[in-house]
Amino acid sequence: MAEKYADARLGVEDLITVIQDLSLARTSPEIHRVISRAARRLNQANGSALVLTDDRVARHVDEDGTGPGWKGRRIPLDSDIAGWCVRHRRPVVVDDVRADIRLPVAPYWSTPVTSLLAVPIRGRQPMGALVNYWTETHRAGPDDIRLLQTIADSAALALENAEVRAFTEERVRERTVELEQLNSRLQNEIHERRKAEEEVRRLSLVDELTGLYNRRGFHLLAGRELKSIQRTGRRALVLYIDLDGLKRANDTKGHDAGDRLLQRAAGVLRATARETDVTARLGGDEFAVFMTMGYDHPPLPLIVERFLAAARRAGVKWSIGATPTPTERVVSLDDLLSGADEAMYRGRRARRGDRQVAVGR
Repeated sequence: MAEKYADARLGVEDLITVIQDLSLARTSPEIHRVISRAARRLNQANGSALVLTDDRVARHVDEDGTGPGWKGRRIPLDSDIAGWCVRHRRPVVVDDVRADIRLPVAPYWSTPVTSLLAVPIRGRQPMGALVNYWTETHRAGPDDIRLLQTIADSAALALENAEVRAFTEERVRERTVELEQLNSRLQNEIHERRKAEEEVRRLSLVDELTGLYNRRGFHLLAGRELKSIQRTGRRALVLYIDLDGLKRANDTKGHDAGDRLLQRAAGVLRATARETDVTARLGGDEFAVFMTMGYDHPPLPLIVERFLAAARRAGVKWSIGATPTPTERVVSLDDLLSGADEAMYRGRRARRGDRQVAVGR
């Protein structure tokens, strides 16, 4: 009596361990291994098998110990004990596999199986069977059936959860891929939109012929720089440049020649000005340069002379007027342009060779 009680207690503890193992198993293969090994061990069988079914076949997905050796095989339902078990939704006990009319005899002739017990795995609908095998004649009793059915019922819940989890994870993966693709498309669209906006902005601020800023771009960028330096007490210089010979080139050689002259003049300005300077074609033959200056800077005539010398080397002639920001008051960019323009005309009237330059106050 004590031995029977001890065996029963051991079986309950083992069953609790199996249920805990099933709750920790995350994938179907892990669940398959736990079920088949537990079914053999708890019923002290020689072997066990986990068989999953569909409308046509029984799939022997796992096997432990001594059995028919059918793991991985797909057997027609009518030729497998799992098919009978699923159709009738109840356990089946077979004392001798060669004498039971519910089983086809031939498949078992080459196996060591003599007796078996199969119980349905009962989920929302029967999904298969859990089978115990014995190599000697063994008549499974009510305790064997109840224990194996408990494992099968726990297996049904674990398999359904694994199916739901796998489906959910697959949907998450699919959704993640969709979101990544959508995000990639959005990023591409944003990039293309920004490129288009930048191109529109560039075209609206840049003179198409020369590549320098146009009047709008000059007022926007130079005006921003002017406000910045006026807050810090630094000074700036505006050069107003009038290109000589443009009308003559257009009248005598055509507008293509005039365009080439403008482009050559723009190249001289671009090469002579600093990267931090704002260089622009204001329109026609008029150019302007806005230059920020440090607290210690060269004399203004020397700065202007650098632009005149560069023009001479390139075969370009122009008149330059320059106006620095005053120290005693705040002025607008238009005031500086007007002052440089007036200084340029004063220099042009002076007509001192090709040094047509004046510096405003």
